[in-house]
Amino acid sequence: MRIPLSLKSFFRSPRIIIILVVGACVVVAAGVMGAQWYHNTPNQHISRALNYLEESDAPIARVDEALNAPLSTETTQQVRSALRAITVARRALTHAQHELDGLPYPTSTSLRPPTDMTSTAAPSSPSTASSAPATTAPATRDQQITVRLAKVQRSLAARRALLDSAPPLLDRTAQAAAALNSAALGWQKLQDAAALTDTAQQQFAQQTQDALVASHDTSTQAADAYARAHEQFTAAARTLPEADFSAYLDYIGQRILMTQSALLSCEDWINGHYQDANADVAAYNKFAQAAARIAGEGLQLPSDLVASTYKQQTKAAQQTYDRARAEVLRADAELR
Repeated sequence: MRIPLSLKSFFRSPRIIIILVVGACVVVAAGVMGAQWYHNTPNQHISRALNYLEESDAPIARVDEALNAPLSTETTQQVRSALRAITVARRALTHAQHELDGLPYPTSTSLRPPTDMTSTAAPSSPSTASSAPATTAPATRDQQITVRLAKVQRSLAARRALLDSAPPLLDRTAQAAAALNSAALGWQKLQDAAALTDTAQQQFAQQTQDALVASHDTSTQAADAYARAHEQFTAAARTLPEADFSAYLDYIGQRILMTQSALLSCEDWINGHYQDANADVAAYNKFAQAAARIAGEGLQLPSDLVASTYKQQTKAAQQTYDRARAEVLRADAELR
């Protein structure tokens, strides 16, 4: 069959040859770009996921600081800051997971890093099996990405477990801190009241009209301070019921009764009711001895009581947090 002249001219046209060559180049380039996308895009996703993991470092460190710091008046604010930090860290980890979820590779639910990347030549017979050396094949790029992805997923999971274990411990920490704050205020009021009681005793011992009036005024101030101390220790006991504040409350109760006797004694002396005044003094001494007995049986610093109770109540939660923290350190070490 003869090709018409017009078709011959068409195939000989330089323009058509160029179009065919360019079309072939486009096809080849598309294949190369597709291969590059297949391998580079997972790494880009993983790199962005690592950046989000790094973003979670600072807020996680804030949580860790709050949980490892000793209980103090600063603890309540540290706990609030740590709870806000958990929200920030979780947001960063969510972004990291979204990056990994978009990969054309297994995710954390099915991914396991290959434990052996070697291939051994199959022996042709039992005689050659012992003499033929094993040959090690280099890991493919897919295998390298899979291992890297597994390590990132492990770090991500460890950080989530750490953040999940922190809130219960932070709640108990906040509870103990609130009790400590109340007990500390109560302890200070108790010291103030004791100092006022000593001053009132010195004034009462002078047995002058002016000194008795001054002693009455001072005892009134002491009674108010004891009442404030009792309120604070009651609040501490309500906030942290596991801590036994009964000794403090009993001690303050005896000191309040003692102060009431002092007030009555002053009033009876001022009004010339000396027999009643002596009875009031006897009652004062009885309540003072009862208070001293309670103190002698072991009235420890309230901060020690709160700290020991907190440690006992959070032992299991602290162990859970410590295990999660250790896993984060191990997972991060693999990423280096």
